[in-house]
Amino acid sequence: MTGDGGRGVILVTGAGGFIGGTLLRRLVARGHEAIGVDLRGDGHLVHEGDVGRPDSIAPLLARAGTVVHAAALVTNALDDDVMWRTNVLATRDLVAAAARHGVHRFVHVSSIVVYGNAAAGELDEDHPVHAHGGSYVTTKLAAEHVVLAAHAEHGIEVVIARPGDVYGPGSRPWVVEPIALVRSRQLVLPANGEACFRPVHVDDLVRGLEAAAVSPAAANRIFNLSCEGFVTTREFFAFHHRWLGRSGPVCLPTPVAWALAESTFRAKRAVGIRSEGSGASILQLTSRAWFSIRRAREVLGWRPEIALADGMRDSEAWARARGLLG
Repeated sequence: MTGDGGRGVILVTGAGGFIGGTLLRRLVARGHEAIGVDLRGDGHLVHEGDVGRPDSIAPLLARAGTVVHAAALVTNALDDDVMWRTNVLATRDLVAAAARHGVHRFVHVSSIVVYGNAAAGELDEDHPVHAHGGSYVTTKLAAEHVVLAAHAEHGIEVVIARPGDVYGPGSRPWVVEPIALVRSRQLVLPANGEACFRPVHVDDLVRGLEAAAVSPAAANRIFNLSCEGFVTTREFFAFHHRWLGRSGPVCLPTPVAWALAESTFRAKRAVGIRSEGSGASILQLTSRAWFSIRRAREVLGWRPEIALADGMRDSEAWARARGLLG
C-alpha cells in the first residue's frame, strides 16, 4: 500500500545525483515503478528536465503519484541568488505543479542544517528551526516553508525528511571535497575538532526515504533521518587523513579556523577558483547538536544499520578506485 492516490509511479528529482540516484536504484531494485528526472537524462530511467521549469516535466508529473524531491544545490561556494533560485523558488514551483497535476504525496529531502548551527543537545522534529548559517542553511529552511505552504494551500500530502551528514561512495561534501582539502593541506576543523558530526550512510538514508514515500503513516510528518548520537568532527575527518597517509586533522579554535578558511576562500574566489572551504563551511562544523530518530523508528520502522567504520571503508575503496587518493 502506498500514498500514491491510485498512481503508482514514484518520480525522483535530482536522479543523476548522489542521493537521488541511489534512491532511484533502490526503488527499482525493490520493485517499485520509479522514474527519475535531472538536467541530464540517461536514456533509460532518468529523464531530462528542469525542475525549476515544471512545464518541462509535465508529462512526468502527470504519471506520478509520489514525488521525492532530492534535487538541490548542496554547497557553500555559490552566490546567494543562485542558491535561492535553485533550492527555494524551484521547489516552490515544483510542489505547486505537482499539486496541479494530481500528485498525491510530495516528499521533500531537506537537511538537519535547518535547526541552525547554534543549536545544541539532542533535538527532535518539534525543535524550532533557525537560519543560523550561510546560504545553504537559509535556503533549505525556506524550501521547507514553501512545501508546508503548498500543503496548506493546495492540500497536497507532504513529508519532510531531514537527513544527517550523508556520506558514502560518491558523496561530494563528505568524501570528495575533504580528500581534496586534505591533499592541499587546507582542511582545518573549528571548535578544536570537538563539534558534533552526525554521519548517515547513503544506503541507510534511502531506506528511510523509501519508507517516507510509501508508508501511509508518514503522511504530513517530519522525520530526522540521522545516526544515533554523534561522533566528533576530529573522529570523522581522521578517516580521510589515514586514507592519504597523513597525520591530522588540524584542529583549531573556531575564530582562528574561520579566519584561515574565509581568507583562503576569498583569495581563491578572486581568481575564479571554486572552493567549499569557506567560513560558512567552518560554521557548519561547529554544531553541538545531534538528533533524535525516535519518530522515524516508531513510524517508519527505520534506523541506520551501517557502522561508520564499514561505510568509510566502502568510501575509501570508491575513492581509491577513482584515483582520488593518488
